[in-house]
Amino acid sequence: MTAGRRHSVDDGQAMPSAGGAGRIAARLRAILAAGPDLTAETVRFIDSTFSHPSAAELAAILADDAAPERDSLLDLLFSPDEGLQLELEDLLDDRRETGPSPEAVAARLAAAPLSVPFRFPDGRGRLEAPLTAELARRLVHGLRIDRKLPAAVAAAIRTNAAGPCRRRLRVLLRNARIGFGPVHEEFLCALIPNLDVRDEDGRDCFAFALELLSDIGESPDVRAALAARKKWLVRALHHGERLREQLRRSNFETLLSRGQRLTWVDDALARRQIGFVDRISMAAFGSRVPVEADGWGQAVEIDGLADVADWMRRLA
Repeated sequence: MTAGRRHSVDDGQAMPSAGGAGRIAARLRAILAAGPDLTAETVRFIDSTFSHPSAAELAAILADDAAPERDSLLDLLFSPDEGLQLELEDLLDDRRETGPSPEAVAARLAAAPLSVPFRFPDGRGRLEAPLTAELARRLVHGLRIDRKLPAAVAAAIRTNAAGPCRRRLRVLLRNARIGFGPVHEEFLCALIPNLDVRDEDGRDCFAFALELLSDIGESPDVRAALAARKKWLVRALHHGERLREQLRRSNFETLLSRGQRLTWVDDALARRQIGFVDRISMAAFGSRVPVEADGWGQAVEIDGLADVADWMRRLA
């Protein structure tokens, strides 16, 4: 879902009581009562699952307790997303000793009955759905409001970003699949002051850095991981170039008959990620990571479904 109404709070103010469960639940309840817009991803999933249903057809499913699709549809409607997290982020203060309790927020959110009017963005109208205590609990836990950011990282964001940009970075960090160990914290504190994240491309670059940290776990050498990723991307580009050359000489069926795996490369995306690697390396370490001479001439080896899955994940 995406919140349909924005509540403005001055990011520059320190709010001692802002992290309280009551304030977060009140904000969340106001957003839900105002009517969230369904995201494009949610609408695509609904249309592919229910064959482009009308709002009335979906309402009939929700009204039927015996409908097998009812619970999954409710879970989908009340699933948290980044837009909703951004609406709440200015109420979360990482300078407090403890974060808000998701259970307390969920209990306050569901304390009184609430029917949520979800809005379709394509003119199909609204879909009313009841917020139950269990749905409130799942929604609030999915928002990760209790995840504390390291003090040094939170301070770096406060110093170097403001407004929507600050909220976006904090939400990206709350959702990151990293443990915030010493290596992660040191790297992020070096990266944040020097990476321009005022535009969408810069924030996508920051998200790429977090994904890389997730991949390497607690490895102490982030720069080496950047070099390895750049080399892999260069080899992926060479793989795509070699495949296109083979297709110019032979047709698709001939290559398949030879047992060759035809894994296509999004050249634009691979080059964009190489740019991300260079931007991150310059920001955090002061220089670009090189690629060994042999890295430009090698192709990525694709051997089995695991390699294909890894390929798709990296170039998604």
